[in-house]
Amino acid sequence: MNHAEACGRQAVRGGKLLLVDPAGIVGDASPEDCVFSTMQCLERTAGGGVSTVAVVAGSNEQAQRFALPDLVGLLKRSGRVCRVVVVVTHRHRVLLESFRRNGADFVAIMNFGRLDSTGIEEAVMRVCAEDSPDRQLALVCPFLNYSVIDARTELTVCGAYRNRMVLGPQRLRSCCETAAHAQCDQFLKPRCGA
Repeated sequence: MNHAEACGRQAVRGGKLLLVDPAGIVGDASPEDCVFSTMQCLERTAGGGVSTVAVVAGSNEQAQRFALPDLVGLLKRSGRVCRVVVVVTHRHRVLLESFRRNGADFVAIMNFGRLDSTGIEEAVMRVCAEDSPDRQLALVCPFLNYSVIDARTELTVCGAYRNRMVLGPQRLRSCCETAAHAQCDQFLKPRCGA
Protein backbone atom coordinates (compact mmCIF):
# COMPACT_ATOMS: atom_id res chain seq x y z
CA MET A 1 0.00 0.00 0.00
CA ASN A 2 1.47 3.38 -0.97
CA HIS A 3 1.42 6.53 1.16
CA ALA A 4 -1.58 8.06 -0.61
CA GLU A 5 -3.68 4.91 -0.10
CA ALA A 6 -2.68 4.74 3.55
CA CYS A 7 -3.62 8.40 4.02
CA GLY A 8 -6.99 7.90 2.32
CA ARG A 9 -7.83 4.93 4.52
CA GLN A 10 -6.68 6.72 7.65
CA ALA A 11 -8.85 9.75 6.85
CA VAL A 12 -11.90 7.58 6.22
CA ARG A 13 -11.34 5.39 9.29
CA GLY A 14 -11.48 8.14 11.88
CA GLY A 15 -8.43 10.25 11.12
CA LYS A 16 -8.82 13.80 12.40
CA LEU A 17 -10.46 16.34 10.06
CA LEU A 18 -9.66 20.02 10.52
CA LEU A 19 -11.81 22.73 8.87
CA VAL A 20 -10.15 25.98 7.84
CA ASP A 21 -12.87 28.62 7.56
CA PRO A 22 -11.38 32.14 7.27
CA ALA A 23 -14.74 33.69 6.30
CA GLY A 24 -16.55 32.08 9.26
CA ILE A 25 -19.31 30.53 7.13
CA VAL A 26 -19.53 27.20 8.95
CA GLY A 27 -21.50 28.36 11.95
CA ASP A 28 -21.86 25.04 13.74
CA ALA A 29 -18.19 23.96 13.72
CA SER A 30 -16.66 23.32 17.12
CA PRO A 31 -13.41 25.09 18.10
CA GLU A 32 -11.68 21.69 18.31
CA ASP A 33 -12.49 20.96 14.66
CA CYS A 34 -12.27 24.41 13.03
CA VAL A 35 -9.73 27.22 12.70
CA PHE A 36 -10.17 30.66 11.17
CA SER A 37 -6.68 31.65 10.02
CA THR A 38 -3.60 30.33 8.29
CA MET A 39 -1.55 30.59 11.49
CA GLN A 40 -4.13 28.67 13.54
CA CYS A 41 -4.16 25.96 10.88
CA LEU A 42 -0.36 25.62 10.81
CA GLU A 43 -0.22 25.52 14.62
CA ARG A 44 -2.94 22.86 14.81
CA THR A 45 -1.33 20.63 12.15
CA ALA A 46 2.23 21.04 13.50
CA GLY A 47 1.64 18.56 16.29
CA GLY A 48 0.38 15.83 13.97
CA GLY A 49 -2.87 14.03 14.53
CA VAL A 50 -4.68 15.81 11.68
CA SER A 51 -4.98 13.57 8.64
CA THR A 52 -7.24 15.74 6.45
CA VAL A 53 -7.63 19.49 6.15
CA ALA A 54 -10.75 20.94 4.48
CA VAL A 55 -10.12 24.49 3.30
CA VAL A 56 -13.40 26.41 2.89
CA ALA A 57 -12.90 29.04 0.18
CA GLY A 58 -16.08 30.98 0.77
CA SER A 59 -15.13 34.64 0.75
CA ASN A 60 -15.39 36.90 -2.25
CA GLU A 61 -12.65 39.09 -0.80
CA GLN A 62 -9.79 38.80 -3.29
CA ALA A 63 -6.89 38.91 -0.83
CA GLN A 64 -8.38 36.26 1.44
CA ARG A 65 -9.55 33.98 -1.34
CA PHE A 66 -6.22 33.95 -3.14
CA ALA A 67 -4.21 33.46 0.07
CA LEU A 68 -5.83 30.04 0.57
CA PRO A 69 -3.90 28.30 -2.24
CA ASP A 70 -0.69 29.38 -0.48
CA LEU A 71 -1.97 27.70 2.69
CA VAL A 72 -2.61 24.51 0.69
CA GLY A 73 0.97 24.65 -0.59
CA LEU A 74 2.35 25.07 2.94
CA LEU A 75 0.31 22.13 4.22
CA LYS A 76 1.35 19.85 1.35
CA ARG A 77 5.05 20.75 1.69
CA SER A 78 4.97 20.19 5.45
CA GLY A 79 4.06 16.52 5.01
CA ARG A 80 2.05 16.64 8.25
CA VAL A 81 -1.35 16.04 6.67
CA CYS A 82 -2.35 13.27 4.31
CA ARG A 83 -4.78 15.18 2.16
CA VAL A 84 -6.10 18.64 1.59
CA VAL A 85 -9.64 19.07 0.26
CA VAL A 86 -10.77 22.47 -0.98
CA VAL A 87 -14.46 23.30 -0.48
CA VAL A 88 -15.88 25.85 -2.96
CA THR A 89 -19.30 26.92 -4.24
CA HIS A 90 -18.39 26.84 -7.92
CA ARG A 91 -15.57 26.15 -10.36
CA HIS A 92 -13.64 29.44 -10.53
CA ARG A 93 -11.00 28.63 -13.16
CA VAL A 94 -8.17 30.82 -11.84
CA LEU A 95 -8.74 29.75 -8.25
CA LEU A 96 -8.85 26.04 -9.18
CA GLU A 97 -5.64 26.41 -11.19
CA SER A 98 -3.98 27.96 -8.16
CA PHE A 99 -5.19 25.19 -5.84
CA ARG A 100 -3.95 22.57 -8.32
CA ARG A 101 -0.53 24.25 -8.60
CA ASN A 102 -0.22 24.25 -4.82
CA GLY A 103 -1.03 20.54 -4.50
CA ALA A 104 -4.66 20.30 -3.38
CA ASP A 105 -5.73 16.66 -3.46
CA PHE A 106 -9.46 17.18 -4.08
CA VAL A 107 -12.07 19.86 -4.74
CA ALA A 108 -15.56 19.51 -3.25
CA ILE A 109 -18.26 21.69 -4.84
CA MET A 110 -20.92 22.53 -2.24
CA ASN A 111 -23.92 24.83 -1.83
CA PHE A 112 -22.82 27.29 0.84
CA GLY A 113 -26.45 28.20 1.55
CA ARG A 114 -26.74 24.85 3.33
CA LEU A 115 -23.20 24.54 4.63
CA ASP A 116 -22.57 22.88 7.98
CA SER A 117 -19.68 20.93 9.48
CA THR A 118 -21.46 17.58 9.11
CA GLY A 119 -22.13 18.21 5.41
CA ILE A 120 -18.50 19.19 4.83
CA GLU A 121 -17.26 16.10 6.66
CA GLU A 122 -19.53 13.85 4.59
CA ALA A 123 -18.42 15.53 1.34
CA VAL A 124 -14.74 15.26 2.30
CA MET A 125 -15.06 11.56 3.09
CA ARG A 126 -16.83 10.93 -0.25
CA VAL A 127 -14.29 12.64 -2.53
CA CYS A 128 -12.84 10.44 -5.25
CA ALA A 129 -10.77 10.69 -8.44
CA GLU A 130 -13.54 12.66 -10.16
CA ASP A 131 -13.04 15.39 -7.56
CA SER A 132 -9.38 15.94 -8.43
CA PRO A 133 -8.41 19.52 -9.34
CA ASP A 134 -7.47 18.34 -12.86
CA ARG A 135 -10.91 16.79 -13.39
CA GLN A 136 -12.71 19.83 -11.98
CA LEU A 137 -10.69 22.13 -14.23
CA ALA A 138 -11.47 20.00 -17.28
CA LEU A 139 -15.14 20.89 -16.79
CA VAL A 140 -14.48 24.64 -16.89
CA CYS A 141 -14.41 26.60 -20.14
CA PRO A 142 -10.83 27.72 -20.84
CA PHE A 143 -12.17 31.04 -22.17
CA LEU A 144 -13.49 32.22 -18.78
CA ASN A 145 -11.80 35.40 -17.63
CA TYR A 146 -12.30 37.48 -14.51
CA SER A 147 -12.34 41.25 -14.27
CA VAL A 148 -11.85 42.63 -10.77
CA ILE A 149 -14.14 45.54 -9.85
CA ASP A 150 -13.04 46.02 -6.24
CA ALA A 151 -11.74 43.92 -3.30
CA ARG A 152 -15.02 42.00 -3.04
CA THR A 153 -16.46 42.06 -6.56
CA GLU A 154 -15.46 40.68 -9.93
CA LEU A 155 -17.16 40.09 -13.25
CA THR A 156 -16.81 36.83 -15.12
CA VAL A 157 -16.47 37.45 -18.84
CA CYS A 158 -16.25 35.32 -21.96
CA GLY A 159 -12.80 35.46 -23.56
CA ALA A 160 -14.15 33.72 -26.65
CA TYR A 161 -16.38 36.78 -27.15
CA ARG A 162 -13.52 39.29 -26.75
CA ASN A 163 -14.26 39.69 -23.01
CA ARG A 164 -17.34 41.73 -23.97
CA MET A 165 -19.94 39.26 -22.69
CA VAL A 166 -20.54 39.31 -18.93
CA LEU A 167 -21.64 35.91 -17.65
CA GLY A 168 -24.20 35.63 -14.86
CA PRO A 169 -24.37 32.94 -12.18
CA GLN A 170 -27.07 30.94 -13.96
CA ARG A 171 -25.10 30.77 -17.24
CA LEU A 172 -21.91 29.87 -15.37
CA ARG A 173 -23.58 27.02 -13.43
CA SER A 174 -25.47 25.62 -16.42
CA CYS A 175 -22.81 25.90 -19.12
CA CYS A 176 -19.47 27.63 -18.58
CA GLU A 177 -18.42 25.73 -15.44
CA THR A 178 -19.61 22.34 -16.74
CA ALA A 179 -18.76 19.99 -19.59
CA ALA A 180 -21.64 21.63 -21.51
CA HIS A 181 -19.28 24.49 -22.40
CA ALA A 182 -18.00 22.29 -25.26
CA GLN A 183 -21.33 22.83 -27.09
CA CYS A 184 -21.40 26.62 -26.59
CA ASP A 185 -21.36 28.69 -29.81
CA GLN A 186 -18.67 31.01 -28.43
CA PHE A 187 -16.47 28.05 -27.49
CA LEU A 188 -16.96 26.41 -30.89
CA LYS A 189 -16.40 29.63 -32.89
CA PRO A 190 -14.35 31.99 -30.70
CA ARG A 191 -14.06 35.65 -31.78
CA CYS A 192 -10.79 36.32 -29.97
CA GLY A 193 -9.40 38.77 -32.53
CA ALA A 194 -9.80 42.52 -32.32
